[in-house]
Amino acid sequence: MGNNVQTKRFTDSHYARFAENLQKQLSTLEKLLQQPGFGVGNTTLGAELELTLVNQQGDAQWCNQALLDLAQDPLLATELNRYNLEYNLSPLPARGKPFSSMAQAIDHKLQHINTLGKNLNARGVTIGILPTLNRRDISHSAMTDDNRYHVLNKALKEIRGHPLNIDIDGQEPLQLSLSDLNIEGANTSFQIHLRVEPDRFAACYNAAQLATAASLAISTNSPFLLGHQLWEETRIILFKQSVEARHKQHKHFIGPCRAGLGEQWLENSILELFESSVRDYPILIPDHHQEPRSKQGSTDNPPKLADLCLHHGSVWHWNRGIYDSAAGGHLRIEMRALPSGPTSLDMAANAAFMIGITQGLANAMPRFSEQLPFSAVQHNFYAAARDGLDAEFQWPQQTRATAAPIRADKVIKKLLPIAAQGLLELAVEQSEIDFFLNIIENRLETRQTGARWQRKQLAELEKSSPRKQALQNLLHLYLTHCASGQPVHQWSVLC
Repeated sequence: MGNNVQTKRFTDSHYARFAENLQKQLSTLEKLLQQPGFGVGNTTLGAELELTLVNQQGDAQWCNQALLDLAQDPLLATELNRYNLEYNLSPLPARGKPFSSMAQAIDHKLQHINTLGKNLNARGVTIGILPTLNRRDISHSAMTDDNRYHVLNKALKEIRGHPLNIDIDGQEPLQLSLSDLNIEGANTSFQIHLRVEPDRFAACYNAAQLATAASLAISTNSPFLLGHQLWEETRIILFKQSVEARHKQHKHFIGPCRAGLGEQWLENSILELFESSVRDYPILIPDHHQEPRSKQGSTDNPPKLADLCLHHGSVWHWNRGIYDSAAGGHLRIEMRALPSGPTSLDMAANAAFMIGITQGLANAMPRFSEQLPFSAVQHNFYAAARDGLDAEFQWPQQTRATAAPIRADKVIKKLLPIAAQGLLELAVEQSEIDFFLNIIENRLETRQTGARWQRKQLAELEKSSPRKQALQNLLHLYLTHCASGQPVHQWSVLC
């Protein structure tokens, strides 16, 4: 969010004009959604891969801008910290073998990045949180020198009105008091995009909300932060706390946090999500972009709605509704909860499972949403992040009018055939479905996610090495396994 922010300082007039324009663009979006044929088109998939740059020692390598300059690739972008990069995969049709293509694109790009990075002593690693990060890597000096990050950091500090407090429980609890946003840059994810037609958006979005906990539980890959063993997917609670902009004694402690699932099921359309962003969240970056008059409200040449999209992008819902003016104007669900890594096959399998469940559950959502209060969806999500496959969910039951407790691994097993049916509905080839959902099934049977492999391997390494050295050795083994191309359920733990 906030690419090409030109202004570093904003006045009250900037905020007032931006707020006025948000209301105008909300009205424009509402009119677009009412026009016949808007957003109708073939289902497509996309993804954003975030990765961390490391040196030969396994420490974060602060060279993202230098590598970006070498790459000269419009699909590659910097992220918050100097050791983060993001690669935007080109959209592709859902039908056929999209997940094989996704995995191949990831492998090709990582190989290219690693080739370019040799002269910078850098290579890319796909992992939710780099286990070797240290306090310097989350300091203000680690921030990528880009206006959007400086402005965002300043805005959150001003709204928060107090230091950033990180307090994460777990096996080895972590408490920090920080002045800047940079600890958020410890997180790297694999974000999936699914194009959805407007009349199906609410059902598909609600299905994605329901699917997220199970998809996360089977894909956890972030058990460590700053040398502490924390949640199975520490990224989730870290992101929530790092962008917190509320304080109990502060005038802005209103509404939900900026990083969450939202507060309720979607009732009718994507417009509700944009309305909530405008209504419930203070403006962070009032960087106004003038919309050409000829584009306002036109479906032949759809408006960018740049201000609305910029503000909406500063609300980090784990499933975000996207309006895009490209391809005649269309809507997408951006699924943001899954971690980066371990391998391209693992990430493609995670995407297949998440998208398959979303499609497979969409038509049944009226029954599910009646049985399951949204507070249970929120509970399931954080339970999955904290405990992974051992999480206890509240889940709808066919024989009961209300939800009942059930372990995450049992829910995942129930969802595998639903995911397969959903992918068939998207015209994904049967061989493709079998291959990638088999990875999920094998991961479930071995009970080995990326997070669990990391925990088991660290326990072995610490028998002969102190924690810092053990984490460096862990990362080297992780990279070796990734290079093998084998999905994580096949990784051995070396003694």
